[in-house]
Amino acid sequence: MTDSPNTKAAEALVEFLKVMEELRDPQGGCPWDLKQTFESLRSHLVEEAYEIGDAVEESPKKVCEELGDLLSLIGLYCQIARESSLFSFADIVHGITEKLVRRHPHVFGDTKVSGTKEVLENWEAIKLQEKAEAGAQKKGLLDGLPRSMPALMRAHEIGERCARVGFDWDSAEGVAEKVREELTEFLEEAAPQTGGRASQSSERIVEEFGDLLFTLAQQSRLLGFNAEEALAAANAKFSKRFKALETFAVEQHSDIPLGRLSAEQLQALWLQAKKTLP
Repeated sequence: MTDSPNTKAAEALVEFLKVMEELRDPQGGCPWDLKQTFESLRSHLVEEAYEIGDAVEESPKKVCEELGDLLSLIGLYCQIARESSLFSFADIVHGITEKLVRRHPHVFGDTKVSGTKEVLENWEAIKLQEKAEAGAQKKGLLDGLPRSMPALMRAHEIGERCARVGFDWDSAEGVAEKVREELTEFLEEAAPQTGGRASQSSERIVEEFGDLLFTLAQQSRLLGFNAEEALAAANAKFSKRFKALETFAVEQHSDIPLGRLSAEQLQALWLQAKKTLP
């Protein structure tokens, strides 16, 4: 009888945790791993998470590799914690397993839900109940958002959390009207002169621009996509086109540095790049 996937995973995990122990062995471990702390590993966690995001655009094999890199950091965190009797890998697994069961009563209990919206609403209600039962100090709905989260991603998550308690636009068209309002306000502030009124201070322009970006993030959310991901795709598209522009510039104007080409020449090269890479 062949081993089940879970059995193979358990065996692989035992081997993985043994490697973590050896890497942190004071007598023969790795000098780099031995000097790591909770604080020193923070930036590596963020970096690995972003690398997983990049890998999704490449191949499943690359995703598998990057998930392994992230797991290595989790394992290192667990080993450091275990050495100080703080918690273990088993504590993490048991904790998240119990949490998932508690917060999915529509799967592991008798609760009925009509769709994703109700699942998320129940999740927030259960989470608040858990905190109350634990005697934890009551926090606001948005207090748990990571401070280091990219701004557009944070704006999306703010909207998601508020929507779970019913504080949201009724439709994408409703937020579209707000986008038009914020765009008008920004353009009025940014213009040298609008309607005979002098533009406001740069601080006011920045504020209006931020309001516009925040509202756009909410419109993308209601349309079913993430503004952070949309901007990342736009960045990638622009970068590819500009790379092509540089190639065409070398081919057609080899005797002139890119920075010395005229605006008309650059525009012609850009249009050529766009045709090559639509």
